[in-house]
Amino acid sequence: MDKPALQEIEKIIEGVLLRDGIELAAMEYVRENKSLTLRLYIDSADGVDMELCAQATRAVKGMIDEKDLPYDRLEVSSPGLDRVLKKDRDFIRFQGYRVRVKTAREFDGPRALTGILEGACGERIILKTTEKTYEIPRQLITSARLNPEV
Repeated sequence: MDKPALQEIEKIIEGVLLRDGIELAAMEYVRENKSLTLRLYIDSADGVDMELCAQATRAVKGMIDEKDLPYDRLEVSSPGLDRVLKKDRDFIRFQGYRVRVKTAREFDGPRALTGILEGACGERIILKTTEKTYEIPRQLITSARLNPEV
């Protein structure tokens, strides 16, 4: 399936879940072991439990089948403690949290940084590490995740 079609389906899924107070944190559509897996990572103000995952599955399954999105497995789960940060709202919501960022070669600085997300200003994030504060253009971020101290 092409990327624009998947993005459209993701927007529809996001809208369906929002009506139930469920946030779509991320979506993956991947081939694993010869089967297609559609994986939805959800969140809510009250956290994520098995009942919320079941509710989300019921809410979106019919719509996904109606859109003829081929899949062998549908998985719905929490984004986890090391949640991926992708959307604008993620970078705003998790200001003040410890994050791990990986950057593209074009970034004039380290390729992997861990620090406190101090801000998100348009197309840049501000990350304060123990050494210095970096302004990182969003288009040069290849991966950003929460990085709770263990």
